[in-house]
Amino acid sequence: MTDLILKILLALKMAPKNKELQEIYNRIFNDAMKYTDEFNIQMVAATYIAIAMRLYKTSLTPSEYELMIETIMETEIDPYFKKPERLH
Repeated sequence: MTDLILKILLALKMAPKNKELQEIYNRIFNDAMKYTDEFNIQMVAATYIAIAMRLYKTSLTPSEYELMIETIMETEIDPYFKKPERLH
C-alpha cells in the first residue's frame, strides 16, 4: 500500500524517480492534451478522474481506497500551463 501511495504522489508531483511510472504518465498526459484541442479541458479531466476512480475502486480494498482519496486531496500540485505555439 505504501508503494501505491508513493506512486500516486510521484505522479501528482511529476517527480521522475520511477522510469516506468514517468513513461506511462507522459503517454497518458500527452493523450489528454490532444483531447483538449477538441473538448473542454474540464470534460477531459472529469473523464480521466472518473476512469481513475473506477480503476482504484476495482483494485483497492475499501480502506486503501479511502486512504488514496485522502492522499490525493491533501497533495498540492501545480497547474498545467499550455505553452504558446510559435509561428514561423
